[in-house]
Amino acid sequence: MLVEKPNIITRRTFLKTLIGSAAGVYFFGFFSVQNAPKLVHHHPALVIADEFRPTQPQPQPQLIINKPFINALNQLETPTYERSGQTVHPSVIDFKTEYGIDTWGQFRYWMALTPYPNFNSNFENPSLLVSTDGLNWNNPPSLKNPIASKPLGNVGGNYNSDPELVFDPDQNSLILYWREYCRDAYEKIWAKKINPSYKQSEKILCLEKTWDYQTGLILSPTVWRKNANEWYMWTTDGNLTMHLYSSTDGMTWSSGQPCSAPWDSWNGGYIPWHITAKPNHLEKNIEFLIAGWPIQGTMKDCQLLYATAPMSQPKELGMPLPGSLLVSGAGDQWDNGYIYRSSFVREPGDPPRFRIWYSACSKEKTWHIGYTEGTLANIPSDMR
Repeated sequence: MLVEKPNIITRRTFLKTLIGSAAGVYFFGFFSVQNAPKLVHHHPALVIADEFRPTQPQPQPQLIINKPFINALNQLETPTYERSGQTVHPSVIDFKTEYGIDTWGQFRYWMALTPYPNFNSNFENPSLLVSTDGLNWNNPPSLKNPIASKPLGNVGGNYNSDPELVFDPDQNSLILYWREYCRDAYEKIWAKKINPSYKQSEKILCLEKTWDYQTGLILSPTVWRKNANEWYMWTTDGNLTMHLYSSTDGMTWSSGQPCSAPWDSWNGGYIPWHITAKPNHLEKNIEFLIAGWPIQGTMKDCQLLYATAPMSQPKELGMPLPGSLLVSGAGDQWDNGYIYRSSFVREPGDPPRFRIWYSACSKEKTWHIGYTEGTLANIPSDMR
């Protein structure tokens, strides 16, 4: 059992440090698209952002911002096995809100993430942290990070990435998914099961794809367990397409089927890059947070987008909001580079509150995770 420090940050105190005024103050802008964009096949996932440069100068679009969320003034402290504290790809489970369980494995909150010190993919191995309040994170007792080691192969050419954490109540186990990439060779999705006593299974190969530039990548797997026999997984391909896979056990998956692509024309067109999905049982849909950037921009323009899909038609995505939820911070903020893969929990209420853990890069190329929360109450009901 971890001992909390006397100066532990409370959720209330933490929120007081967020930038901006009280909720309910929103700002809107508009932009126009001057030229029809061309679809660019991007380089493999998680290369340094400097490689994502357009070949010709591109107009810089203004952002439409709903502003229900405020950038975190400070990043969270997230310990890492290589001691950099730089992390990315959060995937958070709040057992009390999502499953009605006060704690699981002694803790209410579990987070999967990867270290990514100054874009060094050699350390990008899936790890787990635990928390009692969602703000103060520590290594779990009796679990040694990383949960999966760097794959064998060339330095920089073989690495892990993109963890996703899912709870299976029937087996009372956590499932940690992650992606393995081997440059110009293959991509694999792996899984490990972890029980409340922290015992781990051997890693299980869920999906494998031969690499080619025509069909793109298998990026950022995000999984919805509908019931014991019905599982869904979405991935992105580095261009405009999101794919949906299905499974009867969460381990063996079908081939991917392309989803609708509302971001193709939304606000002039966006590239969906890293995604996370959670069920909204009350409204019978799946909600997505998408880290994506304008087609006319680069990865450095990445921001946080919102999408939904009916549970009955999980391939049919829509983007009901007029603009982004969150963009990069200003000035010398820790998140002044760009927003990346995020995770969230929907808290019941009127209106419901979204609690978001988002990863971001600074202009100095350091990676951290921040926390914010807010509502979509300013969005007209006929647009949701």
